Amino acid sequence: MNRQERRRHAKANAGHHTATLARAFHLHRQGQFAEAEALYRQVLQHEPGQHDAMRLLGEVLLDRGRPAEAITIFKRLTSLQPNAALAHYSLGNALRLTGQTSEAIAALQTAVTQNPDFAEAHHALGLAYRKAAMEPDAAASFRGAVNARPAWAEAWQELGLALAVLGQLAAAEAALQRAIALKPGLAEAQRHLAAIRTTPATEAERKSLLQRSADPAITADEKADLLFALGRLEEKAGEFDVAFGHFAAANAVLRAKFKHAGLSFDRAKLTRDIDKLIATFTANVFAAHAAGGAVSDAPVFIVGMPRTGSTLFEQIAASHSQVFGAGEHTGIGAAAARMGWAPSSQWAPERLQAEAGLYLRGMPAAAAEARRIIDKMPDNIFHLGLIAALFPRARVIFCARDPRDTILSCFSQRFAQPLLFDTDLEDCAFRLEEIERLTAHWRRALPLAHMTMSYEALLDDPEGQARGLIEFLGLEWEPDCLDFHRHRRVVRTASWAQVRQPLYQGAKGRWRHYAHLLTAGALAR
Repeated sequence: MNRQERRRHAKANAGHHTATLARAFHLHRQGQFAEAEALYRQVLQHEPGQHDAMRLLGEVLLDRGRPAEAITIFKRLTSLQPNAALAHYSLGNALRLTGQTSEAIAALQTAVTQNPDFAEAHHALGLAYRKAAMEPDAAASFRGAVNARPAWAEAWQELGLALAVLGQLAAAEAALQRAIALKPGLAEAQRHLAAIRTTPATEAERKSLLQRSADPAITADEKADLLFALGRLEEKAGEFDVAFGHFAAANAVLRAKFKHAGLSFDRAKLTRDIDKLIATFTANVFAAHAAGGAVSDAPVFIVGMPRTGSTLFEQIAASHSQVFGAGEHTGIGAAAARMGWAPSSQWAPERLQAEAGLYLRGMPAAAAEARRIIDKMPDNIFHLGLIAALFPRARVIFCARDPRDTILSCFSQRFAQPLLFDTDLEDCAFRLEEIERLTAHWRRALPLAHMTMSYEALLDDPEGQARGLIEFLGLEWEPDCLDFHRHRRVVRTASWAQVRQPLYQGAKGRWRHYAHLLTAGALAR
């Protein structure tokens, strides 16, 4: 074969490969992943350096649940195309989806540096920063995404959420409004906007949301979000019966979704677990482990039921110059998974000290300078036995609130992570009773310094209760603790809107608006 014939042959093969690649991409978009993978590999067999086929093969492997193979391909692609933003984006996105957050950030930073107008790379970088708890950087990245693509509704939504957790509520409201103007059916944006908007919804807006929530084509998550948004808006309008109907409908949608996934709240298991905790952690057990753990007196744990004021109490404390608010930190749960919740050979003093050090090192760098570090993970109430062994000098704050308001607040709030009990009023009441039973045990047996903060007491006497909290932390009073709503720290929990306002009485006795609609178990509380 002479040179001219070889050129004709190569041109014919290139045309064939282009057609094969187009067919593979069509199958890929149709969800026929196995067939698409086979064709991508066919192209690469004849032309190993075909960059598009390589990248798309990585993408289809991600779709098929084989991320390690995809990442290997993307790394090879970036070595072949070191200046290609798309290659670094594909690698960074795959790393982000597999939890390799720091590596993902590095790859995505390269992508946006190489192509500042690459909206998808800015968006993925924002999601990676959020995963790394770097919310200011996340907001900047989402801003980059909307600057590059102003009509991208989902990017405006993510920008709104980032601004909200940073306490920039006016800017967050504007971003969410922009997202909804671009895509009115964007359900999550509607739910978050309903929580922070400063103007009442018009009748036309509420009617439009109701129509969208009835669309059979939307997903269960979208339907639930729209119904929760409607409930919040109707409540703000004083239409409490209508609001409750929307909350109940939203929770029914979520219960059906969880049931389909095989998930439900197990009352019997909760009772058994609490029985075991009470039986296990006696004065003798605590005494046996009193010498282990860390000497640090920095950790403070706020525990109890969700929606009982934990975020508000943390916000007041974290407004003090010597307090760092870590939010709902997962370190104690991780330690319990490694060591077990009950005393065992794993609880040797050296292991306890090592785990305590690991927990403290897992805090953001800013925590190192603080005298007190607040961890407000409510479910740490199940791990106070381990906490006492890890940190014998820790402090504990138990949250208290009118049980009826707690139950209603759980029922009318969609949580980022499903709680399961929150979709049913009777389950909420049952869980609350069991948590109170466990709390009573800890108050009797726990060797740690502890106090109870009452939501209602704080509303009635803000300065007195705030001073008592700061005194319990062993710190001098600072007036900024009463201006907690001005503190621009990151707040990621469901209360991010409430803690940006001065104390108000509206949530106290909220249950009375719904008294005739609450179940017997909830009212009995």
